[in-house]
Amino acid sequence: MCPSLFSQQTTMTQPLMQKKATMNDYTAMRHQAPRSMTMERMGDTDEFILAQTTMLCLRHGCCRPSINWVLQDANNYEPGSSPFTLPNIGGWIHEESTFCQRCCWGGVPGCRETKFVQHAGYPPARLQQEDRSCCVIQTEPTSDELTPMDLQADVVATHEKEMTCSTGCACCFGHAPYLLTKDDTGIILGETRFVCDACLFVPKFHVLDASGSVQYLLRPDTCCGGLCVMPRCGGAKGKCCRVPFLIRSPATGEALYSNVQEGKAQVTSLWSGLFNEVCLKRRAYHVAFPVDATREERMVLTGSALLVDVAVYEQDEDNNDGGGGGG
Repeated sequence: MCPSLFSQQTTMTQPLMQKKATMNDYTAMRHQAPRSMTMERMGDTDEFILAQTTMLCLRHGCCRPSINWVLQDANNYEPGSSPFTLPNIGGWIHEESTFCQRCCWGGVPGCRETKFVQHAGYPPARLQQEDRSCCVIQTEPTSDELTPMDLQADVVATHEKEMTCSTGCACCFGHAPYLLTKDDTGIILGETRFVCDACLFVPKFHVLDASGSVQYLLRPDTCCGGLCVMPRCGGAKGKCCRVPFLIRSPATGEALYSNVQEGKAQVTSLWSGLFNEVCLKRRAYHVAFPVDATREERMVLTGSALLVDVAVYEQDEDNNDGGGGGG
């Protein structure tokens, strides 16, 4: 190419490059080649970050919204980052819960009837506008920013529950919190259910397969003879202080191997950064699957991560932001 012509083309493209550089990172990512988190691709996924997009600051009582999530690349997570600026791996989740359930039972989140709908593909760009509606009362089961087309696009699974007892009273009255996972046709893939036993201060869950058999035990490490949760300190990318819910064999209680840096399958709460934790009230979790888990089991474990949030961490935040939690 003639040097003068090349120089002219470079000069002409500079304004265009500058314009692209000012685009929102999330919008720019949506123009990349899609890598949708379909059921088939779930079988090849070792880990991901489940990041909350809905801001919960000052959203209590009648102002409590439904909670939406995105699935992100675990290798690029940085505490304090926005869930819209990290590489999205082609999946997002929206919640459907009625105004009555959110308003009346929001203080005991493990209790409310709800449904999480998991989608393949990039989240709608309109999801970023949720934060502008912090004082708006959401009367519909879903976010006002999502259109009917958004709600029905590329659904791969649902994770749902009816109204139950909360984790605090489930052991006394039964009917413990759970999430039933189904595929896009409504076929049951499995279930995650809160477990009540003698160790009331250690939250734990059974992960069941489609036949109702216990496939995994989801429980943190313990101390004091198994009576208390053992937190972990020290780690990179949001793992400075955390409580890993390790995915274990129900027969032996041993953590299962995962093809990730820690080597253990787990659902781990992450430090999402001071601004996200304190100001925006957004949470994030690292989900690492057992190496031999099927794609259906991995989908059920995605529901397990949601139930850990609903039954433990969301419960703690409503109880004066306390730590730990359990049944």
